[in-house]
Amino acid sequence: MKNVIRCGVCGLGRIGWGFHLPAIKHTEGMEATAVADPLQERADEAKSVYGVQHCFTDWHEMADAGVIDLAVLASPTIFHREQCEYFMSKGADVFCDKPMALTLEDAQVMAEAAKKYNKKLMIYQPHRLNGLTLKAQEIIRSGKLGKIWQIKRSVYSFVRRNDWQSFSAQGGGMLNNYGAHFLDQFLYLGGESKAEAIRCETERILSGGDAEDVVTVVMHGAKGILYKLEINMAAAMSVPEIEIFGNKGTAYFHSGKWYLKYCPDMAELVMNEGFAAPDRRYPPRETNFVEETAENPEVSSYDWYKKCRDFYNGIAAPLVPLEETLEIMRLLKVCRGSSEQFWN
Repeated sequence: MKNVIRCGVCGLGRIGWGFHLPAIKHTEGMEATAVADPLQERADEAKSVYGVQHCFTDWHEMADAGVIDLAVLASPTIFHREQCEYFMSKGADVFCDKPMALTLEDAQVMAEAAKKYNKKLMIYQPHRLNGLTLKAQEIIRSGKLGKIWQIKRSVYSFVRRNDWQSFSAQGGGMLNNYGAHFLDQFLYLGGESKAEAIRCETERILSGGDAEDVVTVVMHGAKGILYKLEINMAAAMSVPEIEIFGNKGTAYFHSGKWYLKYCPDMAELVMNEGFAAPDRRYPPRETNFVEETAENPEVSSYDWYKKCRDFYNGIAAPLVPLEETLEIMRLLKVCRGSSEQFWN
């Protein structure tokens, strides 16, 4: 283990307070040295609850103090580019919450800053290590479903957003908020480095502001897999969270459990090229299916920070390579354009 990484968390909202600070405290080799939040009471709370030594209401002051090795950006998306560049100019590496930036162009500037200042930059994509993804990977790699041709991800809820996430100018909307998660999850599950084609439609139904709360994305990967994403914050009923289709069967996850149905030994397909169907019947259906249920493995949400620690300590490759994040930013840009074209 190298020296302890001194971390400074920038932004003490839901993700900063609820995940990043406790994860740092639970990870050997990392220390919550500083925090920055414009609300004084939140900075004071970090000091009293987590014993943070350096508390600031201005993130510039945290960067200027020279007390951190790693800046953890848990601030709203609109601030990511400016904060990333500034912290790197002051000698700190950066671990940034998703999405990487407000635009692809801002993300590219952040990547160039990492090169300019010789600093490390990685984006937090938690769905790469959760139980759902790990089990989906296991099912796909088992070969039980045969060749995978479609993966569908559905996120349904009934939520009326009234915070900064409901304003487009602040980087809000479900395409940025949830789409950044699940587009990354798609490519990760499919082992894809980029998408070949993508189209998107968005709507605002329940939320305030002007940002979308309903998103539909259809994407094709280079490996021939069709990816479908439905984000619906105006749905009062649930559907399967993920569905995986192969040429030998199907698996889906719903209400805390996986359901698999597949045909390991498919009968030989005998073609009938005539117009008259034998016995005036539809073709026979497969009957020798195997049905299984399974559960997601137990995974600590803090495991991400072990990967984080090892990357920033220089002893491991990044769990999320920067070029893969830039591809997600490109896809988000294309989705925006596709949606605007649809409505125009």
